[in-house]
Amino acid sequence: MQLNKVAFIFLITIVISCTPDEGVLVPITIEELDELIGVLPDQVIDPIDNPTTPDKVDLGKKLFWDPVLSGNFDVACATCHHPDKGWGDNLNRSIGVGGIGLGENRIGSIAVKRNAHTIINSAFNGIDVNGNYNPSNTVMFWDNRVVSLEEQSLVPIKSMEEMRGNIYSEEDAITIVSQRLIDIPEYVVLFNNAFGDNTIIDGDKISKAIAAYERTLIANNSRFDQYYSGDNNALSDIELQGLSAFIAMNCTACHGGPMFSDYELHDLGTPDDGVNDNGVNGQFRTPTLRNLSLTGPYFHNGTFTTLEEAVNFYDDFEQNDADAQSLNFDDDQVGAVVAFLRTLNDDNFDRTIPENVPSGLSVGGNIND
Repeated sequence: MQLNKVAFIFLITIVISCTPDEGVLVPITIEELDELIGVLPDQVIDPIDNPTTPDKVDLGKKLFWDPVLSGNFDVACATCHHPDKGWGDNLNRSIGVGGIGLGENRIGSIAVKRNAHTIINSAFNGIDVNGNYNPSNTVMFWDNRVVSLEEQSLVPIKSMEEMRGNIYSEEDAITIVSQRLIDIPEYVVLFNNAFGDNTIIDGDKISKAIAAYERTLIANNSRFDQYYSGDNNALSDIELQGLSAFIAMNCTACHGGPMFSDYELHDLGTPDDGVNDNGVNGQFRTPTLRNLSLTGPYFHNGTFTTLEEAVNFYDDFEQNDADAQSLNFDDDQVGAVVAFLRTLNDDNFDRTIPENVPSGLSVGGNIND
C-alpha cells in the first residue's frame, strides 16, 4: 500500500487529555505515523529455503486441517486456529487432545496453559516500522521460544496437551506422524508435487508446507490501513480521537509498528487465573492488535473478555515493566480507543475449509458437537 504523502497532514486535532487535568491539542502527521506504526506490505517475504508455491500451499492446507497429525486422530491445527474464530479459538485457554466442539462450545478435560494466538498475519511477525523482518529469524508463541513459522508448526504436534496426547513420546512424535503420511498414497503424491519426485516425508517437509500455507493467511486492508493510505473518510471522528489518544498515551511504546507489537517480552502483572504459568520470568510477548475484536479473549491467559476490560486494565495496573505505564483514561477516552482498535479489523481473509483431507478423518478434528 502506497501512502498518500501529499493528501493531508492528518487532521487529527481532537482534544484529548494527556493527563487527568490537562486537555491539549495533539495534531498527528503522516510522518509521525510513519515513525511509530508504518504499513503492512502487500506481499510476505518467504524464507530463502522455503519459497511459496501453489502445490506447497495446497499440501500445507491439507496438513493443517488433517487430524492425522495428532496422537489420537482427533485434533488438527485448525481445531484451535479456525477461520470462524478469527483463526484463533475464542477460548481463554485452548482445549486440545480429547476435546469436542469448536471455540466457545468446545469442552474437554485438558486445556493448554495459554490463549491461542490468531495466525492471521503471523507471516509478518517481527516486522518493524520500516517493513523489515526476517521470516527465518523472528519470534513465535507467547514466550518467543521459536524463531520461524516452520519451527513453530511442529511444536503443537509434539505437545501432549495440544495434539500428541499420551500415544507416543515427544521424541517420537514427528517420526510417527511422518510414517502415517508415508502410508497414505495421496500424501505421497502431494509431497512429490510440492517438493519434487521421491521426496522424503519428514518433519522438515511437513513444517515447510504448513508454514507456506500459513503465509497465505493475510489481512492487511483494515479501515485504519485505508485511512493511512489516503482515504480521509475511512475513520470516524471518534475513531480518530481514539487514534490520537492511543499515540498520546504512548501505547506505541509496546504496540508500535505495522503489526502493533514490538514482539518483546513484558511483565504486565496480568491477573492470575490459577494456572501455574510464569512465562519467561513473568514476561509474555506483546500480541498484535490487528483483528483484535475478532480474536478475544485477551492476554496470555484470556483473563479479559472484552476490549473495554482490556483497555481499562491499563488504567491502574501495577507497573511491573519499564515500558508500561498507567494511562488514566477517562470513560470517553476508553470508548474512543476501543473504537480505534476496531478499525484494525480486516475480516476479508481466507475462510475456505477443505471438503475432505487425505486421511479420511474429520476435517479439523472433533470440532462438531
